Amino acid sequence: MVEDSRGASTVVGVLLLVGVAVVVGGVVAVGALAFLDGIGAPTANADFTYEQTPAGLRMTPQAISTGVTVQLNGRDVATFDPDSAGQSVLLPTAPGDRITVVSRDGERSVLVDRTVDDRSEVGDFVAYYTFEAGSGDTLVDRSGNGNNGTLSDYDGGSGPQWTSDSLSFDGRNDYVDVTGLEAETDVEEFTVAVAFTQRSVGGTSQLVEHYGGGNEWYLETDTDGTDYTVDYAVNNEDGDIVNTGTRYPTGERQVVVGTFDGSTYELFVDGETVAEGTYDSDVEMGNLVVGADAPNADIQYLDGEIHEIRLYYTAFEGEEVGAITNAMG
Repeated sequence: MVEDSRGASTVVGVLLLVGVAVVVGGVVAVGALAFLDGIGAPTANADFTYEQTPAGLRMTPQAISTGVTVQLNGRDVATFDPDSAGQSVLLPTAPGDRITVVSRDGERSVLVDRTVDDRSEVGDFVAYYTFEAGSGDTLVDRSGNGNNGTLSDYDGGSGPQWTSDSLSFDGRNDYVDVTGLEAETDVEEFTVAVAFTQRSVGGTSQLVEHYGGGNEWYLETDTDGTDYTVDYAVNNEDGDIVNTGTRYPTGERQVVVGTFDGSTYELFVDGETVAEGTYDSDVEMGNLVVGADAPNADIQYLDGEIHEIRLYYTAFEGEEVGAITNAMG
């Protein structure tokens, strides 16, 4: 495993102490706090610490006076009870993510509401693409590394189309080209995660393929009839490819994750390990093609939608993969 050159920095502190009721001579004074629209006035308190990990922030309650639900971008990811002090949850944070903690009592008080906007609070990203509500012909890399992509069409057409939460590929000539990947450290291992919806069937469709130097890897679907399998390769020429075996129906959102630590690679679907193999190789930075075969982008077009892609320079295991899958699902 590669040593994280940045190291883990700990951001410790009380984020918000809310709803302190003081009874003096029969008079009750209640502390005020701005809260989300439609949520009751806070009457609970919460004290959390945050620690950066290669996958994002690990959040640990130090003291809470009521049961709470932790949300990441509005999606429930964990719950804590008043006796949960010292337990923790891994939040696979990315730039712009919103962390909210809401009490589970009848008042639904918001105890924490913060936006992640510092690189010291996110995971080990090489690239991060959300595909939501975009426009134009540029796919913006939200990791901060500048690995932007260009929406393209092999026949010179309009290319993939933006939707409210995805980029839609037509299965004929659409793709995205990302050249010259860069990371903030030497890359010796990686994790790639893709949330997508396969629309049609009938052949091989590339989700994402990397090429450069002697290092080629990809995630692709193999469609037949009304369903498909997923292939994950870390070296196509040497036949180092694993397959889900299980077939999945078209039209449903899926999250697939591939990891590689330089010698072992694993394929996950919806957070569960489905296949693994071994292959010794250095990891190199190169180029990505999304939605078509690399490097020429002239075959294996995807007919479907891609909702999110995450590329990390660390190989993750079960807990991290589960947290990433939950956030992307």
